[in-house]
This record gives sequence, structure tokens and C-alpha cells, in this order.
Amino acid sequence: MDKNEALQIPPRPGQPEQQAGPSAWYLLSRGDIDQLVRSLSVAYEVVGARMKDGRYTLDRISDPAELKLEFPPRVHSPKKFLFPNWEKLFRFRLGGKVMLEAEKAAVPRVIFGMHPCDLHAVQVLDDCLFEGEADSTYQAKRQATVLIGVDCEPDEFCFCTSLGTDKIDSGFDLFLHRSNDGYLARVGSARGLRLLRRYLPEIREVDNPQLPPAGKSCQRSLRFPMESLAPVLGEVYDHAIWQEIGERCLGCGSCNLLCPTCYCFNVQDRLDINLQGGERVRTWDSCQFDQFTKVSGGSDFRPDQTDRQRHRFFRKYKYLWEKHQRTACVGCGRCARECLAGIDNTEVLNSLFAEQVAAVQSPSPGLEYQPQMAELLSVDSLTGREKLFRLRLPEPVSFRPGAFMQVSVFGVGEAPLTIASAPDADGHEIELVVRSKGSLTKALHRLKAGDAIGVRGPFGNGFPVEEFVGRDVLLVAGGIGLVTLRSLLLTILARREEFGRVMLLYGSHSIDQALFRDDLKRWHLGDQLDCRFAVQHFGSQWGVTGGDITHLFRDLDIVPARAVAAVSGPAVMYRNVNPLLFGLGFTTETIYLNLERHMKCGLGKCGRCQINDITVCQCGPIFPYSQVQHLREAIER
Repeated sequence: MDKNEALQIPPRPGQPEQQAGPSAWYLLSRGDIDQLVRSLSVAYEVVGARMKDGRYTLDRISDPAELKLEFPPRVHSPKKFLFPNWEKLFRFRLGGKVMLEAEKAAVPRVIFGMHPCDLHAVQVLDDCLFEGEADSTYQAKRQATVLIGVDCEPDEFCFCTSLGTDKIDSGFDLFLHRSNDGYLARVGSARGLRLLRRYLPEIREVDNPQLPPAGKSCQRSLRFPMESLAPVLGEVYDHAIWQEIGERCLGCGSCNLLCPTCYCFNVQDRLDINLQGGERVRTWDSCQFDQFTKVSGGSDFRPDQTDRQRHRFFRKYKYLWEKHQRTACVGCGRCARECLAGIDNTEVLNSLFAEQVAAVQSPSPGLEYQPQMAELLSVDSLTGREKLFRLRLPEPVSFRPGAFMQVSVFGVGEAPLTIASAPDADGHEIELVVRSKGSLTKALHRLKAGDAIGVRGPFGNGFPVEEFVGRDVLLVAGGIGLVTLRSLLLTILARREEFGRVMLLYGSHSIDQALFRDDLKRWHLGDQLDCRFAVQHFGSQWGVTGGDITHLFRDLDIVPARAVAAVSGPAVMYRNVNPLLFGLGFTTETIYLNLERHMKCGLGKCGRCQINDITVCQCGPIFPYSQVQHLREAIER
């Protein structure tokens, strides 16, 4: 093959080419991989993990049998092949006129076995070295290098799950996932697809790959969302912790030199032994070294390890985050793994965060806006977009079904979330449903059991459950509106003998988007209530009605004179459902609506949730129809 194929320039300098498509998965055996390595070796320098002198190292592969695809995270990063620790920039000849000689073109190279965290690290290098005038030597190597990723198992030093770097969806040419039948190769670029088709033309494409479980577990973690890193550091520049770790630091620079994202360097001239010429070289440097910030005259604006360690943390977790919205740490644990002083980034950051939370909780003006910290007990996926969070609160709370909490991710913001569980006697635990949509909810989705989360509340006026006692109850839910009615329904089921007939009508775009599918099945098969479902996009095996929720009102056998109706869903559903309820004989006094708005403060002061003359966070979000029928903004818009 033509060696120039490796040098094709991607759309953005150094960036991978576009995804080859959603079905670009291929099944490879170990023999296929050996053949691929053997074939690539003709035109590329192939690099991968192998055993050398009794330990794993990342080195050139001459025999495919040497290549290890499962290896521990302690192996040094592939950074040295894209940004070498020693690199000649050009040669020069002395004597009379200085003659410059450019360095040779980059060697076409394939790096086999890049863990997800190291692929994320390459993206950090891209951000920094392509910013402004691109670093052409890095760019040349980046363009000439094929990146092939493999999955990994975290060790005791990793905390990649806290930073979202334990998995990756782009930034590679190929990615190999271990499977029972060998390896599933995911294509990440047109170049990667070309290589597979050229060297392994017989391999089989897989339409529905059965991937291994995506979850990974790390012993070390940040006890808060990574979006809070920059705000946390913004308040601690003069904190005593920098002196504490500075006094322990030996200034050896291992944390920087082993880091896959650090790229600081020095430039020096090295003369030939005959003094007739030489070369200008670039070498790795470290902000922890004594001479790094020394200037002419002997001044040093970062004179000791206290200042240097603080700078390391601020650059990685604050400065570059604010610049690129990407932390310059990928949680690989290499710095802590090799640190002779035992400095652990997670310990430092968790300590700083805990202190700030404690300060927030102390009595002070504005206390009503300050959240308390709840423990996240469990996180369960409901659909592709929604997760169920179970929280343990620091103090017991009481509420009526339909109430909401204000939930905080420091550094991102706060948002109202409806309580999905029923009130209980203990009052310490609640459930919330979070749909991944904006920056706050995406940050929440990255949390895991054991993390801390800020909460205020509960707020709002819920369903008057005692007024429902002795009556039939019709629950009408659309989409995520089921969250509010689940709290009411669980309350009713806990006191089932006090109520008449209970019916649930639930509409969803599809079964896959339906919430609480296990609950729905259990309720449907049980004898405590009558469940009926409708989906707009049909094609499930549930035997549900096709169409929107209004189809469930056909031949609805209910006696409105002895019933109440609770409605929760999108506004467009109300405009269609309310006339049907009135047509059945329900009155404005027996229909209750959930009119959720963007309730910013929860205290009736910010004006964000005001509908005409009513503040939803105080008077609602649950209203009898009679209370809001005169409000044009409530239902009609």
C-alpha cells in the first residue's frame, strides 16, 4: 500500500475523521488482529503494549504475538509517540552563514491499545497544541498516527469514572471491545474503515453488537461533579493545603512527566562534538522543577513547591476547564501511582470540596437559598434519557404528592425536580427522576451511588389526598408527567382500602420511552388498579393501544360523580384531555392539574413561575381546575 495514506489530512488539523456510521462494527478474532498487525507493519511503525524485562511497556511491535490487548493502567501513556520527550526541531550548520536543515517528515505509525482515558488525553493535547498557531511538529505526528483503542479495567489509583473518561465515543480510528467471540471493532473514522477493508476484507460486519456491560468501578473518586472543580478551586487560592502538600513534594516532576496531558517543554541547542553544527531540540519539562519559572536576574515568580503544586492543580482543573470546557486530568492515576510523597489528587480535591460544603451549611444571610447535602444511595436507568435517583436527606422531610425539590450541582446551577416517591414515616429518603437534557441534568447523570448532591425543599402545594379518600381516582399521565402521579399512586396504594376504584391512563411516544416499565407491568398484572397504556409509535410486544392518550378515553367505564381526576403531562395533552374529562361529566372541582413551570427559587419571589397573579411554586404546582380556569397563561398557552 501507499505510505502516503497515513498522511491524509483530516478535516480539522490533527482531529480524527468523521464517524463511518452507526452500524460500523466488525467482529475480529485474535488471528484477524495478528493479521492486521502484520499487514500494517509493512507501511507503518506499529506500537503497542508488550512484555519487556518482566513488565508491560508501550513499544514497537515486531511480532504480532507480542501485542497485549489487555494490560493494566500503569503502563506509561502513548503521549511520547505524539509529543516525544526528546524531539529534534531542526539541524543547523555553523561557519559563515548559518544553514538550517528541516527535520524529516513524521513516521507513519499505528498505536494499538489506547485506553479511553489516553484517547481523552489526546483530545486535551489537541485543544492546547492546535490553539492559535498550531504546533506543526505535533500536528504532523498526529496526522500520521492511527489510534486504535481498547477497553481497560481500572486499578486502585484510577478515578476515570468521576471525570467521564472511562469511555469514549470519538477521537479514535478503531476501538476494540472484548467479547465472547473475540473483539468487536468499532469504526471511528473513514481511515479506520479503509484499513479494515483493505487488510481484513473477509471480516463480518455486526448489525447489533452485544457489548459488554459499560459500567466500571473505581476505588478512588471525586465526591462531587467534575463541573464543580473550577468553582471549588476559585475559592481556595490561599488555602493551607497547598503548603501542606508542597512541604511533602520532592519536586521530582514525575507527576508531570508521566501525565498523558502535560505538554510543557524546554528548547535547547545541542552542538555537535566538532562544533561545526548542531540541532535545536525540544524536551519535556515540568512546572515542579526548580528552574522552570526562573527569569533573568534570578527572580522566580513560583519559588517553592507550595506555589508549584497549587499551579499544577489550578492549571489542570480550573484554567484549562474554563478555557476549553474540558479538564486537563483524565483520571488515569499515574501521578498518584508513582508519587514518592503520596500526593493523591482525589484526596486534595475532596477535602477542599467538603470544607466549602460545610461553610455553605453554616448559618448566614441567604440561608434559605443554600442547599443541604444529600447522599446519593442509588442510580437506576429508566430509559435512554431518564434515570431514577434515590437520595438520603440529612434531615427528615414531609410533603404531599406533587411537591418538588431544588437540586444543585455546584458550578452548574440548580433546577426543580418533582419527587417521584411517596411520603413515608421516616422522611429521610426520596426518589427523583432526572431527564438528561441540559448541562445540569447531564452533570447529574454522571453521578453515582455514594456521591453528594445539593438539595433544598421540599416546596410546593401537592394533591389533597385526604379529599380523595372514599372516591374513585382517575390518573391521566403523559410522558414524564408520570413522575408526579407515581408519588400520588404509591400513596394511594399504601392506603388502598381507603379509596374506591383506581385507574391509570398512561401515554408515551414508545414503549422504550415509557417510565417505570417494571412498575407499570406489576400494576397491570395486579388487582389493585386498572392500567391502560397507549403509544404513538407502535411496535412493542406489550399489546398496548396504538395512538395518543386520547384513544384510552374511548368507552371509559367510570362514574364521574364519585370520582376525581389527576392530570399530569405536557401542555398540549391538557388541551386535548380536559375537554374529554368534561365530556365524561367531571367538574372543575374534581379535576386536578399539574402545572409545572421553571421554579427557580421555590419561595414565590423570583417571578419565573408566575402565571398571571399566581406563583406556581407556592400555590401549586398542583391546582384544582376551578382555581386556574380564569388564567389564560395556565392551560391555553
